[in-house]
Amino acid sequence: MNNTFFTLLQVADSIFPIGAYTQSNGLETYVQNGIVKDKETAKEYLHNMLSYGIKYTDVLALKLAYEYTLEKDINKLVELDEMLYALKAPREIKEGSAKMCARFLRISETFDKKDMLLKYAELIKEGKCRGQHSIVFGVFCAEYGIDKMESISAYLYNSASCIVNNCAKLIPLGQMEGQLILFECSELLKNIAEEINELDIDDLGRCTIGFDIKAMQHENLYSRLYMS
Repeated sequence: MNNTFFTLLQVADSIFPIGAYTQSNGLETYVQNGIVKDKETAKEYLHNMLSYGIKYTDVLALKLAYEYTLEKDINKLVELDEMLYALKAPREIKEGSAKMCARFLRISETFDKKDMLLKYAELIKEGKCRGQHSIVFGVFCAEYGIDKMESISAYLYNSASCIVNNCAKLIPLGQMEGQLILFECSELLKNIAEEINELDIDDLGRCTIGFDIKAMQHENLYSRLYMS
C-alpha cells in the first residue's frame, strides 16, 4: 500500500476543514416539513439522493474531472465547471460547493504545487470558472495518482456519511441507527461506483425537482442549523 491511500482518506474525511459540515443540501427542509422523520424515511432519503441526485451531478463530475486532468485538457474542465454550476438550480447549493472548493484549493496548495490544481485555481480567480468541490476533488485525486475507483468510492461514502450525520442532528437519529443505515447502503454505494464508469458528460444532470425545491425553500426557513 502506498501513501496515496492515506491522502485520499485525509481529503475525504468529514473533519477535513472545508466546511462540509455546514451543508445539509436541503435535508433540513425535509426534516422541518416532517417528511424525513425516522430511520426508515432517512434511509429512503439517502437512497434517493445518492441514486438520482449525487450520482448524476457531483460523483459523475468527479469522474470526468479526474479523466480530464489525466488528459491535461483544461478546456474540458472549464466546460464541466460551467455545466455543473448551471445544473445546480438552488443558489445555496451552488454557493456552498464553491466555498468548499475554494477552501480545498487553499489547503491543497500547502501540500504541493500541482499543475492542474493551480490552473483551476487561477481560472476561478479570473472568473472563468465558478469552482465546485467535486471537480477539485477529482482533479486533486488525479494529480496525486490516487486510483479513480477508490476516489469515486471515497467521495460516495463521504456523501452518505454526511447525510446520515445530518439526519442524526436534525431528526434526531440515534448514532446506532445511523451506523446501521450506513452499513445497509454499502451495496448501493458499490453499485453506483461501478455504474459511474459507464457514464459520460452526456449523462450529467438529472431532473430532481423535489430536492431542488426543498433546497430553495431552505433559505426561508424560520430557524436553521445549516447553510444550505
